[in-house]
Amino acid sequence: MSVDRENNCHEIPSTVLPSTSCTNERLLEDNECSTVDLPCQKPLSRKEKINRILMHLMTSTYLSIRDADRVLNEFRLIVPDLPTSIRSILRTCTSVQPKSISSGVYYHLGLKTSLLRYVELWLCTCDFDSLQLYINVDGLSMSRSSSQHLWPVLGRIVAPRLSDVFMIGIYGGNTKPAQFNEISADTISEIKEMTETGLLSVRFNKYIAIKLSAVICDAPARSDVRYTVNHNAKVGCDRCVVNGRRLDGTMTFPNGEYTLRTDDTFRNQTQYIHHKGHSLFESLPIDMILTFPLDPMHMVYLGVTKKLVTLWIELGHKRLKNMNSCVIRTINKLISRCVESTPSDFPRKCRTLDYLSVWKATECRLFLLYLGPVILQNILPKPLYINFKCLALSMYLLAHPKFYNRVTESDRMDLRNFLREYEWCYRNMRDKVQKRHRRNKEHEQSFVIKDITNSQELFDFP
Repeated sequence: MSVDRENNCHEIPSTVLPSTSCTNERLLEDNECSTVDLPCQKPLSRKEKINRILMHLMTSTYLSIRDADRVLNEFRLIVPDLPTSIRSILRTCTSVQPKSISSGVYYHLGLKTSLLRYVELWLCTCDFDSLQLYINVDGLSMSRSSSQHLWPVLGRIVAPRLSDVFMIGIYGGNTKPAQFNEISADTISEIKEMTETGLLSVRFNKYIAIKLSAVICDAPARSDVRYTVNHNAKVGCDRCVVNGRRLDGTMTFPNGEYTLRTDDTFRNQTQYIHHKGHSLFESLPIDMILTFPLDPMHMVYLGVTKKLVTLWIELGHKRLKNMNSCVIRTINKLISRCVESTPSDFPRKCRTLDYLSVWKATECRLFLLYLGPVILQNILPKPLYINFKCLALSMYLLAHPKFYNRVTESDRMDLRNFLREYEWCYRNMRDKVQKRHRRNKEHEQSFVIKDITNSQELFDFP
């Protein structure tokens, strides 16, 4: 789903976010004014227009700082009072004090500055009282031959408009952070302050309410940030208190219904062996379960979808379930034909099954939601195709901006049917004990529905 950055501005219901009307009223009384005059009601000066043009160029193109300074120097011939550097317009922080922690160095660039930049830009075209924020924490290695790691802390505004991704802070070291509370302390301190008092825009004489809607992490980072055991531990399920069992080197979880975790049980550490400490995120007014959603990229696309295709290839090699190498070659030919007509709306074109091990999440998504239901219809054995289509239809409806709120209960049943049919279709690939257990991604897929209703932007089209 594409989001119009300029015209799609809707207010968030007051019941969702804390009200700042009282704070704004006090602010107006202190300044002895009854109304706030928005600058958008006045014609923009030539300087403001040029500033906005340059900000748009920097955020929407790959224009470098050096080239932007050259453009700015040309504009200064017309408007001499423009700043001499593009950094002044972008409000770039010129110096950041490093924070030495136990395992490396952390640089905090700041959250409030980035939020204020977008708030004051958007208030020129529409009025709003609150915004919703997503935060992402993840790590990456600098190179294959180096042990150095980078852990950026990223942010994005998702309501009332969709902003670009901006950096809040970044950690660097020879290992991943030993204590994640050390790198998240500054960010959480800013969020806590803005949640309690709001974000003040001096230019517009207004407070904006801030809500942290989601902290997006993969399974390993989610356990580190929340100070819980790893996802492959015996009690590693983030959503229920099931005890797992290790089979053939893989942690599996028994089928069935189990007691769900709640915000209260998490904060009270009812299942104490699930926890390794207390996270600073617990100091925020958030739900420690639902605010950390099970993202579809790792759960569905790189997890279940990739596993299904892997099983088809294994069945083809073993000539089981009416599968053989000819079926795999036919699927590869059809995928290659689809590449020519795949529009540019998709960031990646799907490669053949020969490259399955290096498929990216966008390729898995394209195959699951668009290509697979069409090209597999008369090729894949009927039971396997029906099982795949059940998953594809469920994910399609959940990703659709018009349907995801209406079909959650039926989708929950469809996902349960998919898991039951999955166990039946591929029962010959697993022994009798494994048939009664599911892997972590298969087990947690049944909890995805509730996360979608809270963080639907994670599932948006295309």
